[in-house]
Amino acid sequence: MQASLPLEMLRSWNFLNHGEERINPILRHPEQGPVNSSLRVDKQSQMCDSTDKNCSRFTGYCSLKRKAAFTLAEVLITLGIIGVVAAMTLPTLIANYQKSVALNKLKQTYAQITVAMDKASAEYDGGPMENWCSGDETIDGITYTRYNQGCFHRAMKEIAVKMYPQPNSVNHAFCYDGKEYRQYTTMNGVSTSFTNTNQQVTTGSWSAKLPNGACVVWNALYKNQASGRLLIDIDGPYAGYNRVGKDVFIFSYIRSEDNIRPRGVGNNGHSLVFLDSSNKTRNQLKQSCASDYWGNTCSALIIWDGWQIKSDYPWQ
Repeated sequence: MQASLPLEMLRSWNFLNHGEERINPILRHPEQGPVNSSLRVDKQSQMCDSTDKNCSRFTGYCSLKRKAAFTLAEVLITLGIIGVVAAMTLPTLIANYQKSVALNKLKQTYAQITVAMDKASAEYDGGPMENWCSGDETIDGITYTRYNQGCFHRAMKEIAVKMYPQPNSVNHAFCYDGKEYRQYTTMNGVSTSFTNTNQQVTTGSWSAKLPNGACVVWNALYKNQASGRLLIDIDGPYAGYNRVGKDVFIFSYIRSEDNIRPRGVGNNGHSLVFLDSSNKTRNQLKQSCASDYWGNTCSALIIWDGWQIKSDYPWQ
């Protein structure tokens, strides 16, 4: 016979706290007759008639449901913390992204110009730029003066989608398409080197638009046997900052070497030539990029660092 616990002992289990009438139907011995469960069902239906309660199938005991949630104060505090962290990190993330985009575009444009010069050289007996043309030339209605700009237009004709003549104003020197564009400045905001003739650009400058949207401006490449200026606006005059060191980078052409080289330092293993001084340290290049009237050293600093824009680059 199956053993069962004495009923009196079961009645003493007060932790159920539902009374004898609740326990009897559940634990009634088979010899005591059929179980009358109506009382239990009725009481369960009375105690568990709401969907906002949790009820036990065995005891009929119900309790209110508790839903996990944050208080308004907790939500506001969390949002405040996220906002502070975002305010501290987003400017750095955005600047790093902008640097990466500018560097990639600069390297791409520089490579295109180098390839164009190689093509021009190969087409004209493989010689230096001075052999690419015999004198002044007029091509497609644009006159190029060999004494002032050498024969660089021959290289640009290899890759340019549009060539521009000498402008009527230094304010229109960058691939001018008939509408005004944002004023060009150096990294520290100086604009006079782009508004006074015979400075960075002149009315004797030519320009060309490349397939990637960059604008190349050149002038005085052969003048007085010295080096001339080559400016690359990586996103063109109608986009970007129009600021030297951010989307405008200055290079020079040295006639004695017949190669485009960034302005920088000489005799240091980096193959850079700096017109203002025979020697510059990296720190001097950085300071000059940030505050120089010309902004010539930003390109040199990038190449000094192995074609990188490092964290201390004066990105302003």
